[in-house]
Amino acid sequence: MSFQTLDLQYKYRSSHHKIHEDFYQKCLQEAVKYDRAVGYFTSNSLSLLAEGLEMFLEKSGVIRIIANPHLTKEDVEAIEFGYKAKYDIVMESMLRELELSRKTIEEDALNTLAWLIYKGQLEIKIAFTKNNSIYHEKFGIFYDLEGNRVAFSGSANETAGGIRDNFEKIDVFFKQHDMERINDMEQDFEDLWNDSTPNLSVIEIPAIIKEKLLTYRKGSKPMSSKPEQMKPRPYQEEAIQAVKNNHWHGILEMATGTGKTITSLLISKAFLKEKGRMFLVIIVPFTHLIEQWIENCEMMGFTHITKCYGSKKKWSSQLQTDVRDFNVGVMDQHVAITTYRSAASAEFNDLIAKLRKDSFLISDECHYFGVKSLRKNKLGNMEAKVGLSATPQRWWDDVGTEYIESFFGPPVYQYDMKTAIQNGALTEYSYHPIQTEFNEDELQRYEQLTKRLIHLYSDEKANKEEISEVNRKRSLIISKAENKKEVLFSIFDKKERESVSHTLVYCAPGEIEIITKSLAELGYRVHRFDSEIQLNERMKILEAFDRGTIQILVAIKCLDEGVDVPSTKVAYFLASTSNPREFVQRRGRILRSHADKNIASIYDFIVLPSLANDQMYKSIASKELPRFSEFSRFAINNYNARQEIGKYLVPFHLEYLMDKLPWEVYNEFQQMEGNDENNEGIRPKNQ
Repeated sequence: MSFQTLDLQYKYRSSHHKIHEDFYQKCLQEAVKYDRAVGYFTSNSLSLLAEGLEMFLEKSGVIRIIANPHLTKEDVEAIEFGYKAKYDIVMESMLRELELSRKTIEEDALNTLAWLIYKGQLEIKIAFTKNNSIYHEKFGIFYDLEGNRVAFSGSANETAGGIRDNFEKIDVFFKQHDMERINDMEQDFEDLWNDSTPNLSVIEIPAIIKEKLLTYRKGSKPMSSKPEQMKPRPYQEEAIQAVKNNHWHGILEMATGTGKTITSLLISKAFLKEKGRMFLVIIVPFTHLIEQWIENCEMMGFTHITKCYGSKKKWSSQLQTDVRDFNVGVMDQHVAITTYRSAASAEFNDLIAKLRKDSFLISDECHYFGVKSLRKNKLGNMEAKVGLSATPQRWWDDVGTEYIESFFGPPVYQYDMKTAIQNGALTEYSYHPIQTEFNEDELQRYEQLTKRLIHLYSDEKANKEEISEVNRKRSLIISKAENKKEVLFSIFDKKERESVSHTLVYCAPGEIEIITKSLAELGYRVHRFDSEIQLNERMKILEAFDRGTIQILVAIKCLDEGVDVPSTKVAYFLASTSNPREFVQRRGRILRSHADKNIASIYDFIVLPSLANDQMYKSIASKELPRFSEFSRFAINNYNARQEIGKYLVPFHLEYLMDKLPWEVYNEFQQMEGNDENNEGIRPKNQ
């Protein structure tokens, strides 16, 4: 689903093209979003775009239309002489047009329009000039899943006559050298939508019009047909076969950004094809991921879906009915999506345990499946089980890791970062380690906590919770080192303000406000992105970031799993735990492919305090360098990165640490005695 597969022309003219077939339908088939500013819009135009619109609807695509109300001469005179308010005239005009449409166009077009509005897939706003002249500009922008855009402008209105019958011409912009025009059209549309265009007023479609339109909605969805058949890519075919060969069990260990979700659903479709029926259960770590999974399920043709999270009263009765109906053969396929929290509940387990056969489980980010609350689940009898994760091993939890493998089976398919980059599934990247210091106070506090740890590790009766707390405090000193912020602000102070875009800054807990404020004071358009941001606001922020309206996002952990920001080009890592799951996930999200991105850049702040003694320096370097080792090995500037950080390690004879990967260090720690005073200081916090 990409515009890259379309053979688009730079113009379409009625003398040589059927514009609705050759352009509109083709773009709609690949699009997930369509913005249109137009002189006139009528619902019968939708019937001309049926083929493309059908796929667009299946993908939960969204259309935004800004149109001119069709005002008669009498309407304009009434406004000019003050007989009626302009808003009332607009509403009457739209009601009049709606009645006309009902009498003159095919009924399914109105049904389609009503369904689009009902499902929130169509938003209409009305534009009119402040001097009562006609709003008559015509342009539009299509967007696909990969962030590609196709913009066009020309004479056609969004009517049957304008699209099919009239002699029209449109100019199309989609190539790299068209980016300035495309960006300009996108900004013009956003200004219109937000009613910030001089000499124009743009209003929401009146509520009475919405209500009237919804009365035309029939009982079934419009334009329903067989779902789009998605052809698996070669690596997905390999994954399908690997799981099938392992009796429909196994873990897909795939790098973040390589399509684990779609791959797992393709596997479930293969299972359905073989068995003839299937009850699919999907478990995700966060509630905001449920809607993303639903969109993908619908795209794959799954239509019967039950959401099982939050209050048990909302879903338990429906799930009970679903399981019963499946068992007795009333339905042959169903999907239940839940969170790990709800999946651990007795109600969910008792109901799913009643499934007799042909059941399939997908565990998204399956490292969460190893938590203690899920180890007594009743899901073990499900016929097929697939776990998904870039990092299925649990950090400092071997029991949890062993449980995950015993439940799903071992990793049966691996698609690593190197292969994904080589195949173009992920973007290449450059890696820039930045050495940072401790100040005297930070060094002193770190030394005091280290001495406390040495004492605790030597005490057989030591409280494990206290050891964990002291480790946490030491890690925070590294994460919050003041020098990191000073260096960051110095870097951004030297940049040309408008040259910065699509940039992420990951910081430590408690520092998001000061970093956001300081970057804003330097003149950047910056926004925080953390748990305090409501879910309904997050998409708006991410869309503004994608457009470049917001230049910098400052985040803690909200972007670690499940949130896609493929337009990101630059990331600054001020803080990161030693747990590879965290920083590997972050890197994967930054490397997601995007039409406007050929390379990504990662700046990693590494604490190597020159004032520390040899033992302390080694302790801190051993905590910080596994991340360097992981990030640098696939970077296009690997040699330069090693040269940069190596000069700080040579004086201490620690160059070998540049090659110690996180899990290698982990395995070495596992073999050490906890009371070894020479090595105690570098054990990561249990996560």
